[in-house]
Amino acid sequence: MKNYQEFKKKYQISLNSQQEKALLAKEGQTLLLAVPGSGKTTVIINRIAYLIQVEKVDPAAILALTFSRMGARDLKQRYSSAFGQDDIHFSTIHSFSLSVIRAYERQYHKRAFEVLANVTPFIRQLYLKLFKAYPSEIELAEMTQRIGYVKNMLLTRSEIEALPALEVDFFKLFQAYEKSKQDQGLMDFDDLLKYTYGLLKRHPEMLASFRDRYRYIHLDEAQDTSKIQFKIIQLLAGSQGNLFLVGDEDQSIYGFRGAYPQFLLSFKTIWPAGQVLLMETNYRSSQAIVGCADQFIRLNSERYQKKMVTSNPKGLPLRREWVKSLAAQYQLILESIRKEGKETAVLYRNNESAIPLVDLLDREGIPFLMKEHHPAFFNHFIIKDIRSFYEFSLRPNDYDLFCQLYYKMDLAISKEMVGSVKIRASETAIRALIRENRDKTWLVKRLELVEKELARLKTMPPQKGIDLILDELGYRGFLQFKIGAGHSEENLNQKLSVLKILAGRSECFDAYFEHLQALSEKLKESRIYKQKKPRVTLSTFHSSKGLEFDKVFVIDAVEGTIPCSASREDPGLFGEEVRLFYVGSTRAKNELIFICVSDQKNGVFPSPFIGYLIDGIPKKKPQEQKHQGGERFGMKRNDPIKKLPKVDEADLQAYQVGATVSHRRFGKGQIISRNGDVVNVQFEKVGNKKMNLSVCLENGVIQ
Repeated sequence: MKNYQEFKKKYQISLNSQQEKALLAKEGQTLLLAVPGSGKTTVIINRIAYLIQVEKVDPAAILALTFSRMGARDLKQRYSSAFGQDDIHFSTIHSFSLSVIRAYERQYHKRAFEVLANVTPFIRQLYLKLFKAYPSEIELAEMTQRIGYVKNMLLTRSEIEALPALEVDFFKLFQAYEKSKQDQGLMDFDDLLKYTYGLLKRHPEMLASFRDRYRYIHLDEAQDTSKIQFKIIQLLAGSQGNLFLVGDEDQSIYGFRGAYPQFLLSFKTIWPAGQVLLMETNYRSSQAIVGCADQFIRLNSERYQKKMVTSNPKGLPLRREWVKSLAAQYQLILESIRKEGKETAVLYRNNESAIPLVDLLDREGIPFLMKEHHPAFFNHFIIKDIRSFYEFSLRPNDYDLFCQLYYKMDLAISKEMVGSVKIRASETAIRALIRENRDKTWLVKRLELVEKELARLKTMPPQKGIDLILDELGYRGFLQFKIGAGHSEENLNQKLSVLKILAGRSECFDAYFEHLQALSEKLKESRIYKQKKPRVTLSTFHSSKGLEFDKVFVIDAVEGTIPCSASREDPGLFGEEVRLFYVGSTRAKNELIFICVSDQKNGVFPSPFIGYLIDGIPKKKPQEQKHQGGERFGMKRNDPIKKLPKVDEADLQAYQVGATVSHRRFGKGQIISRNGDVVNVQFEKVGNKKMNLSVCLENGVIQ
C-alpha cells in the first residue's frame, strides 16, 4: 500500500485529528492519554496495521502488551476481524515474561523454577503451620493480594512492615512463603516479573536480542501496570526505542494490586524527547455526563490537564433518587427494570451490594449478568456467629457452643473461669457461672441479662434478632475488637447491612438460614440465564471498566464506603477513590442515576462524591479542607460500628509491661505483656484478659 490515504480508504477508517496524530506517531516514545470512550483500542489496532501495511514494518517486530488476558485476547480478536491474521505478539506482561525465561533456559541450558499455578493451598498450609489455625477465605484473599502487591511495588522490608496491620503477622508469613518456595524450587506468577527483570539486567546480550526482535512496543491500559512491569517495559524500550503507551492516569483504579500511574506522570522525565498526546473526545456519553465527569476528576491535582468533550446530544441530567433505607433502593431498581427494556447496569463499590438485588431478580425471573462474585461472603465469620448465637438460644445446655461464644458477648469472664466451672446435671453454663460467682454482683447481673435475651432470641424475627445479638448480647463490642485487630470497618458494616436486609425477607431464623444457603447456591450457578438476553448487568466499579451501558444506577454510594474512611488521612488513596467514582460514572451513555439513602438513625448518608459530581466541586477542594475531630468534608458520621478518632502514639507509651491500669468493666489490673497494640492484663477480679489497647483507649474503657 502506497500511502496513508489509500490505507484509510481501503479499511474505511475515520479518525478525528487527535486520533490520527497518535496513529501516525511512528518513531520514538509516545504517551497517548485517552479519556473514557475515546476509542483507544481503535487507535491501537489501526496504528499496528498502518505500521505493517504503509510503513512496511515486519509484523514479528511488533509487541503488543496489556495487563489482563482478556485485554490481550480482545486486542488480538479486534485486529484479526479488521485486518486479518498477522504474526503479531499480543500478550500479557506475565506471559511475555515467561517467554523471556524460556528463552534464557534454551540459551544458557539452565532450568528456572517451576511456576506455582495456585498459591492459595500453599499459603493455607503455611498459615496453619505458623499460627496454628486455619485462615478464612477472606484472610486468604487478603494475604494473596498483599503478597502480589509487595512484589509488584518492589517494597523493602521496612515498607512491608509499615503496611496496615492484618490479624496475623504478615511479614512473618511472607518470609516463610518466600523461603518455602525457594526450598521447593517454585515461583509464583509475580515472581515471573522479578525473575525476568533480573535476567534482562544481568544479561545485556539477551536484552539486546529482545530489543532487536521487538522494535515497536505497544502497551495498552498503561495506567494499570505495576512498578516492576514498567521497569521491564523501560528496559525493553531503552532510551531510543519505539514505545507507544496508551492509558489514562485518571482511570487508574488498581492501586491495591500495585498499579503505578506515577510512571505516566514521569514519562517526560524518563524520555525527555518523547511526546505526550491527548485523545479528549468521548464518543460514549451524553454532554450532561461528560461535562459533570470532566469537572469532577479535577478534584485530583496530580494529573495531566485534559478537557473531556463530546459531540453527543446533551441528554438527560444526572439525578438523585432518594430512599429512606438501603433496603428500599433495591425495590426502586426492580420497579425501573420492570417498566423499561433499556440496557441497564447497577454499579457498586463492593460485591456484597449485589446480593439483595440478585435475590429479588431471581424471584422475579429477570435475566441478569453478574460480572464477578466472591462466594466467601456466605462463609464469613459474622454469618457463622449469628447462626451460633441462634443455635445456643435453642440449646443453652450446649457447653461447646458456649465456649465458642462467651468471649463475643462482653461477659467479662476469662478462659480459665469457663474452663473451671463445674456444671451440674441439666444446668446451663450460664447458670453454673451465676451460681459460682454470687459475690460478683456486676457479673451476675450481666449473665442474667444475657440469659434473658437469649431466651427472647429464639422466637424473634431474624432482622430484630440480629440487632439483639449486636446490642443486647454484646456482639458489637467483639466486632469493634476485630476492627482494632485489622478488619475493615466499612466491610464489616457492609456485611451487616446486607445480612439485615436479607433477614427482613424471612419470618424466622430457620427460614433465614435456608434462604442464605439457597442464595449461596444460586450465585455459584451460571452468571446469566443463557436462554435470555440479560436486561440488567450487576458489576463493581472495578469490573465495569471498559464497559458501557445505556442506563446506569449507582447504589450503596454512601459516606464511608466511597470515599472509604482510610482515605481521610491518605491523599494518595483519596485520589484513587476519586478515579474509581469517575470510572463508574463514565460507564453511562445516556442516564446516570444515584440512589441516595438518607437514614440518619442508622448513620447512613450519601457519598459527598455524588454532590461534587452533580453540583460541582466546592471552592476549597475536599483534600485541602481541615479535618475537624477526624471527620472529613465537615459531614457527620454515626456509623453502625462507631469508631472514635485514632489514639496518639504518645497516649500508648504509658501502657508498658508492669503498668497498673483500670478497666471500666474488669476493674484494676497489671499489664504482663505487650505486642504492639495487643496487651495481656492480669486483672484482680477476672484474671488474664487479652485486648487491643488502641480500641480500649478509643472507647474510653481503660486508663
